[in-house]
Amino acid sequence: MKLRHIIAVLSATGLAACSLPDLPSLPDFPSFSFASEGVEKQPEISCDTARRLNLKALDWAGAKTVDVHILNNRFTPDVLVLRVKAANVIRIFNGDKNLRTFRAQEFFRSSAIAGILYDGRELSENCIDAIRIGALKGAAIQVVPLRQGDFPYVGESSTGFSLNPFSAKAKTGRIIVR
Repeated sequence: MKLRHIIAVLSATGLAACSLPDLPSLPDFPSFSFASEGVEKQPEISCDTARRLNLKALDWAGAKTVDVHILNNRFTPDVLVLRVKAANVIRIFNGDKNLRTFRAQEFFRSSAIAGILYDGRELSENCIDAIRIGALKGAAIQVVPLRQGDFPYVGESSTGFSLNPFSAKAKTGRIIVR
């Protein structure tokens, strides 16, 4: 008798699961990072490619330069077009009074970073996922995209950590490499 009840319950549960509608996904929760301004290092990534290439020998004076301006938590432009296997410079200016993050993990992992100039100082890091730009500061990233593609970037507000799961989503954009 117990076996019949178990089979009936399992059958009813299985049928009920098939007819459930898709539930909406939960919003992303903010990450709790206590780091400050500057670059975020890439985990589990080899940067040997960047070290083996002679990136300093490229024509950086003639590099394609793309400016990204941050104002009122808005990243402009939202589409960046860069050249593959060529010298490119992404200059990011934060005109806000809060810390902002420019995150382009997929793009940075398929590119070689030749150098980063942050607030007038040269940084030695060449493996990054994102860069945090302090209030009223700027950064210039010398980058050589190693493959063509369409890569997302996210402009995140870094005004501290919020426990509100319904807060405004991060602004997204695209980096197109031709």
